[in-house]
Amino acid sequence: MAHAHLYHQRHGHLAVPKEDVPNGYPLGQWIANLRTSHTRMPAHQAAALHGIYPWWNAPWSTLWQRTWHHARTHGPLDPARGFPTASYSLGEWLYLQCTRYPALHPEQQRLLTQIGIDTHTAATARPRRRNLKAGAEEALAHARTWAAQHGHLAGVSTTTMHCGYPLGHWLAGRRSQQGRGVLSPERQHALSDIDPWWCPPWHLKWQRSYYRARDAADGQLLRPHTGFSGLNDSLTARWLLRQCSTYAQLAPEQRQLLTDIGITTETARTVQAPPPAAGSAKPTTHSALESVVSAALGTPPTRPARTQRVRQAAKLATPRSRLGHRPDLVPGFERALEHARAYAAKHGHLAAPRDTVHDGHPLGAWLFSQRNRAKQRARDCLPPSPHLHELAAIDPWWNPPWDLHWQRNYYRTRDHIAAGEPFDPVARIPAPSIVLGTWITRACLQYHQLHPDQQHLLDAIGITAQTAEQRPPSPRPHAEALTHARTWASEHGHLCPPIKTVHNGFPLGEWLNRQRELAKKRSSPSPTQQALVDCRS
Repeated sequence: MAHAHLYHQRHGHLAVPKEDVPNGYPLGQWIANLRTSHTRMPAHQAAALHGIYPWWNAPWSTLWQRTWHHARTHGPLDPARGFPTASYSLGEWLYLQCTRYPALHPEQQRLLTQIGIDTHTAATARPRRRNLKAGAEEALAHARTWAAQHGHLAGVSTTTMHCGYPLGHWLAGRRSQQGRGVLSPERQHALSDIDPWWCPPWHLKWQRSYYRARDAADGQLLRPHTGFSGLNDSLTARWLLRQCSTYAQLAPEQRQLLTDIGITTETARTVQAPPPAAGSAKPTTHSALESVVSAALGTPPTRPARTQRVRQAAKLATPRSRLGHRPDLVPGFERALEHARAYAAKHGHLAAPRDTVHDGHPLGAWLFSQRNRAKQRARDCLPPSPHLHELAAIDPWWNPPWDLHWQRNYYRTRDHIAAGEPFDPVARIPAPSIVLGTWITRACLQYHQLHPDQQHLLDAIGITAQTAEQRPPSPRPHAEALTHARTWASEHGHLCPPIKTVHNGFPLGEWLNRQRELAKKRSSPSPTQQALVDCRS
């Protein structure tokens, strides 16, 4: 009680946050415990706390009470002008109380009247809205300044601050909107005028590495056939070698960017080693590329590179099979390959999840390992292993350059069409509420950002650039659920069905229960929750 007296003298209330420990005493936890067990409190203790502060156990939240005390210190309020004397967050809170004024507790209404908000003034309140256009212009100004200093926007990460402005956070939001296809055309044009590749369809790391290579070239065309001589950055040289070895897998726009710094299809081939013939010696190794880079930079090869060459020379004396395996590993590979053929014959592809087991063989884990090895060879600028051609012959997209989840959903859609099930991307069939429909919706929205080979695959199942543009915008979220809710309310006169209620195939009871849980966490009803109120009324 002594600590409660001191807290009230300092703050004017006892709406103590539960985690507060003023003067080393857990006063917040103590009062929270009393609120929980107030029905079992002795009358004299409750009277003592009431004497200190009448609203120590108010029927509303302590956060509401603290914010009310904070608003009381801001002098006269002017709801009709959007509470100009209050901060933005406090002004929004006050406007929220005005919009909910009729639904507030009578004592909350009385407390608001004490700070100048009654029934009449609440009806005239205006929101404290930010000037969104001015905010966007400010962000674009910072983006232009950054691009003028660095030559691009690829270096802006999520945490980037520019002159105190969170440019990285703002640009990350615009990139997210661009990826979801909801960024306004005006904003797209403004950012593209600053940097045409502000949101490339490939990973930003690639774009940053490209700009680093462009800056390292210093306006001169690079010479791949000499190992990029003249570069003083070994990491950039290795990255460029990797692009040459994977040149055929790059998007046309990426190839054009590389062409601008002197790496064309013809010049890229000058540093690509052809795949070894059957039974021949070693393929190009990482140590060989290290030697190319070291020779170009005029630096001696490192000890790990020399050790690797010694090991590679020792391996040359070991007989190899036609698959490039050690002889003792060939039977295991052949056995796994037979399982892969059987799986592909049954499912039509090799996009198996990692936990797939086929006839007792861990096929999913084996394919995962083969994909990782293939990607590691590409990172090391090595040609594909000859034995992996066997997998490509079974399924050309067994190791696509995009996410494997996308590929699995593609095959599900293909099988859906082959089975004669209804399918019309423009008419939104199947519906987006189904997993397959959601993937089709996303594929249409992101069609122009996808890899050219992904677009080719989509064209084969009827999702073309034209159908993607003709697809109507997504309906309001929960539109189907609200239709079921309205039908139920019209039939029964209420929206209190049991949680296991299924209405015409839709789990209405579970969905309504979820909406109630979400409503308890919100300070104001969402559009969906407001629509439910209208259904009930």
